[in-house]
Amino acid sequence: MHKPNLDEAADLSLKVVSLSRPSSFSGKIEDAHGKHKEFSAHVRIIAASHFLPFSIAVSEETPTEPYQWKVSRRSGHTAMYAGIRSLSDNPNADCTHVGWIGNYKDLKGEEHSCDDLSHDSRSNICKELEKYDAVPVFVDESTANGHYEGYSKQILWPLLHYMSWSDSNPMKPAWWDCYNKVSKTFAAAISAIYKEGDIVWIHDYHLLLLPEMFRALNPKATIGLFLHSPFPSSELFRSLPNRKEILYGMLGSTSIGFQTYSYARHFLSSCTRVLGLESTPTGIDNMGNMVAIGVFPIGIDARQVQERRSLPTVQTKMKSLREMFANKRIIIGRDRLDEVAGIKQKLEAFEKFLEMYPEWQNNVVLIQVTQPGQTRQPKLEAKISELVTSINSNYGSLEFMPVMYHHTFLNTDEYMALLNIADLCLITVIRDGMNTGSLEYVVCQQDKHSPLLLSEFTGTAGSVSGAIQINPWDYQGVAQAIDTALRMSPEEKKVRYKEMYRHVMNHDAQYWATTVIQDLRATVLAGQSSSVTPKLDMALFVKGFKASKRRMIMLDYDGTLTPITNIPAQALPPPEMLEALRTLCADPRNFVSVISGRDRAFLELHLGDIEGLALSGEHGSFIRYPGGEWINLLAEMDMSWKDEVLSIFEFYTERTVGATIEAKETSITWHFRNADPEYGEFQAKECMNHLENSVVSKRPVEILVGKKCLEVRPISVNKGEIVKRLMGANPKQWDFVVCAGDDKTDEDMFRSLRTIKRSVAGNVGGEEGQHAVSTSVGTGTNWSSTSMRLPPYYFTITVGPPDKRSAAAWHVSSSHDVVEALMLLAACDNAE
Repeated sequence: MHKPNLDEAADLSLKVVSLSRPSSFSGKIEDAHGKHKEFSAHVRIIAASHFLPFSIAVSEETPTEPYQWKVSRRSGHTAMYAGIRSLSDNPNADCTHVGWIGNYKDLKGEEHSCDDLSHDSRSNICKELEKYDAVPVFVDESTANGHYEGYSKQILWPLLHYMSWSDSNPMKPAWWDCYNKVSKTFAAAISAIYKEGDIVWIHDYHLLLLPEMFRALNPKATIGLFLHSPFPSSELFRSLPNRKEILYGMLGSTSIGFQTYSYARHFLSSCTRVLGLESTPTGIDNMGNMVAIGVFPIGIDARQVQERRSLPTVQTKMKSLREMFANKRIIIGRDRLDEVAGIKQKLEAFEKFLEMYPEWQNNVVLIQVTQPGQTRQPKLEAKISELVTSINSNYGSLEFMPVMYHHTFLNTDEYMALLNIADLCLITVIRDGMNTGSLEYVVCQQDKHSPLLLSEFTGTAGSVSGAIQINPWDYQGVAQAIDTALRMSPEEKKVRYKEMYRHVMNHDAQYWATTVIQDLRATVLAGQSSSVTPKLDMALFVKGFKASKRRMIMLDYDGTLTPITNIPAQALPPPEMLEALRTLCADPRNFVSVISGRDRAFLELHLGDIEGLALSGEHGSFIRYPGGEWINLLAEMDMSWKDEVLSIFEFYTERTVGATIEAKETSITWHFRNADPEYGEFQAKECMNHLENSVVSKRPVEILVGKKCLEVRPISVNKGEIVKRLMGANPKQWDFVVCAGDDKTDEDMFRSLRTIKRSVAGNVGGEEGQHAVSTSVGTGTNWSSTSMRLPPYYFTITVGPPDKRSAAAWHVSSSHDVVEALMLLAACDNAE
């Protein structure tokens, strides 16, 4: 379908140009675009943002309903929109943009909510936007206001930019309800057009709950989330009342992208401290599902900026400005009127510059343009006006004002002209996701090569190496940097500019969008987003049990038969679980065992009185067969390494509040479940490095990383070896095998049983056996669906979410479900 070209309309109607991000390159723009890789296979992308990049107005042809519509490009967020739009230029990609359409304009130019539009008028909006591969989301005015003007702008935006929300304007419960409602509306709208295999790419803080909500409707979906704003430190983020809901909402994603590494690190820290989840520098373990974390600095539409800066109308504006400020050095700044924009700091520093370097007085002008911020801030406006008046009074005259302050929307031509003629760009924001305006400045400076003074608190600072980085609060330091930049030699200017330009041109909006999508696809292909493990089929489970004659049941304890507790001693067996075990053990056809990491004293105390129950402690170091005595399988092994490990654990326990040591006969465990989550993880990694260098490299032991614990044990010990021992030399005797566990130590059991199952299936004669072995040896992590349903029945069950990565064939959600399954089997025994 032909798509109308809106670029010209955008140029004519756009009154504000949103600044863009870093790029650089020493060749032509066409060369830079040629370097963007095409997708290797066709991909369909659904991009979701709060606003669509379009606004609508009633067509003059239809003064009454049902209306026809005119579509124009919406101002703001140009870098994001350009990146999304560029995906459709890829020959192997189709991209549909989903977002709120906002208000519409009538024939008088007045804005109205879409609430009262007729069905036909709304339908015409959808039809018109379909030409631009866009799908509108309709949100009623009250909900939209609570979502955007309320929770998004009053709560989330200040918090993400390191500002606590105002006590005079506390959060209203209705705002949170609206935030939820909008995400649900978006989830439904995307689901209506979603097809299996599509990539859903969600943008920014307005829709942080959407990934989890959409995954609830489409569990297998590939979901990317990109946060354009900063992400604050965990200490600040923890103050958010809805912190857990926000984090879990984001973790519904397959991959989450951030502008800088520090923002990603803060998010990882918040997940660790608030949710208690384990993390690595590249991902979060969300209850078994690894959510990838990536850093993707956004770029600008460099081609469009390049073309726009060269227009005759811009050249005319440039000539006018040069005449107005003849023989003056021009410093430019353009910011939103927000606290985080650092306008006050900029003016303070400029005043300090004029004081420290009087030779520049009457020779330098600061042209500062501001536009409305997220919220109205009268105190800030008054302070800025006061500073401007003070500077102009002290250092100006009737003929000249050193500060030209414009609180208005700049015409695009005027803005481009300023970027072209400036002798210096001064950016003093105290917190910004990227600040793409600095990148637009670089593209426009191809003739003058003027320097860029850039706050170190912008995301761009880590990318644009040729810029002079400044601390906005260090007024004297900024003043010195201004003087240095204005005196810089042409040679140094050119060297610095070349670095900046190369980066900006090579890393434009198209590069950013393509890289994010390619990384997301690679994450899925690499298996970091695991396949769904089916929920335990209770009907098949009971059927297999009833049909079998020899049954092997092997169960983990903590997290499987009982919930995980902060204090291990409190994890006591529930009465219904004990009763089910007694019933199953009473049937001679059943061999039941508990294979735990607990020591034998604990197992003997709580489970030792169940007649016919086999016990294994300390991850396979000890075993007690029914009616027998405990056997130490490591009796002949040298345990002198324990003293070395104990001294290391004691060292870290003294330095980690809440950490404890559990000394067993054949292993030692360091627990940090009750320590500060982030510091505990940090100390655990330090402790691991210490152990690996001092003990593991010299002794026959290994480190087992469990749930909030480190365990050192002999290398020959694991639960998988106990499974092999219990299954015996003739595993074909068992026609029903159950093995349940919840953590990494139990994966050894699942893997051992998978190997045994294949061996047994391979030895089964006839066509059925050949089919079983061919289907059981698959390429994926999980067992094939066919082999799981063929006798002999092997039920390996992991406790956790369906997308938890596991070698098990089935899953249940909690230890309560395991106990219920055992009770079902016990009921079958009682019935017989």
